[in-house]
Amino acid sequence: MDKAGAGRTDVRAPLAAFFSFVLPGLGQAYNRQYRLALLLIFPAALIGWLVVAAAGRGSDVAVELLDVRVLGAIIALNLALLGWRLVAIYQAHAAREAPRLRRWTTWVTAALLAVTVGMHIVPAWVATATIDTLNTVSLGGGGGNGVFSAPYMELLEGPGRTAPPTPVGDTPQPTPATLSGQFTVLLVGIDSGPGRHTYGTDTMIVATLDPSTGSASMISIPRDTYGAPLGDGRTYNLKLNSLLAYARLDPATYPLGPTETLKTAVGALLDLHIDYIAAVDFLGFTSAVDAVGGVDVTVTRAVHDYGYRDEYNNLVGFHIEPGTYHMDGYEALAYARSRKGAGDNDFTRADRQQLVIQALVTKMRSGSWMFNLPDLMNAIGDTVATDVPVELLPALARALLNADLSNIHRLVIQHPLVQAARAGDGAYILIPDIPAIQAAVHALVDKNVEPTPPPD
Repeated sequence: MDKAGAGRTDVRAPLAAFFSFVLPGLGQAYNRQYRLALLLIFPAALIGWLVVAAAGRGSDVAVELLDVRVLGAIIALNLALLGWRLVAIYQAHAAREAPRLRRWTTWVTAALLAVTVGMHIVPAWVATATIDTLNTVSLGGGGGNGVFSAPYMELLEGPGRTAPPTPVGDTPQPTPATLSGQFTVLLVGIDSGPGRHTYGTDTMIVATLDPSTGSASMISIPRDTYGAPLGDGRTYNLKLNSLLAYARLDPATYPLGPTETLKTAVGALLDLHIDYIAAVDFLGFTSAVDAVGGVDVTVTRAVHDYGYRDEYNNLVGFHIEPGTYHMDGYEALAYARSRKGAGDNDFTRADRQQLVIQALVTKMRSGSWMFNLPDLMNAIGDTVATDVPVELLPALARALLNADLSNIHRLVIQHPLVQAARAGDGAYILIPDIPAIQAAVHALVDKNVEPTPPPD
């Protein structure tokens, strides 16, 4: 094969470089360097086959992308492939002519090299950002707008009233190396929009999952529950939705820390061990739903809430008729939060919240959101905080995605398990019948009887 001299321009040089840009080794084949072509093509073809095979696995791949070790390996492989491609492109050009700054052909190949670097920077950045998000979200990091770790709130407004300094996050508790048996997660929704100063856990749902069978259940606990046991012989004589905030403000009274205190209290109320907690900030929930492309929800009864205020406390109202809808983040949040329509209350809202969660899990199983991974990771980082160790996140996600969504046992704790009453200050509260609640919960979780039907 002839090589160009010092003063000669060979238009085939950038063409060969382009072929190797498309597939390492293809330019070498064009240059009739067949042994070198095979050496370069084989690894690239193998990686391409692996990518195509992985794409066909959908949600299984999505679970693997929650493993920081896998993400680290992807970053390393990506850098290796980048080097491989750069060598192939440069060599394909140089085999035809020596690169010279004054030659336009050299600048064409240089542009190909620059584009190649850019193509590999993007996945490396996404993987790095995902690792950062997972570390932020897990073990009470800065996720969920600092629900667990930032100075939390001014519970009682007044001059000089601020939250006292407390340790960042709760003390990590011993956790299993795997999730082979049934485990429970307390899902709490933090209603922290403008004009709301208490950051109450207005949504509290205990989800149980059994990876070995795929069975799952959801139990909604009323935010107005009053007199819940704390698990240490004491009783919390305030509304349960304020416990996380009070425990954050008063570590002397609640030495377990905010998340462990709430987990222990909910566990004592239900007679269940709560393994983990996950907090979701409602202000970021809309972004998370939008990032996965929306959710499909079947509405069984109309909702006409003229007094509904959105997450920014604007009076906008919310209306929806029975039917199946593809909801974006705003609609899904409104459907899950509305409670002032005719015939609606906290109990009907709790049932709708379970339906939205179920729809979100269904959408996550499809894996179609993977192409929007950066937006999803950004939304999760601003929305979610959990005490699940980062190394267990893939196992948790896998158990969630393998759950039998067609047979989720659901329970909304309502009358007669709780009785409406008034506190000393006149506030509306719900007094729990703790033995009856625990019996209903075990009947649900142990699958001995049919679950309590959701509210009409």
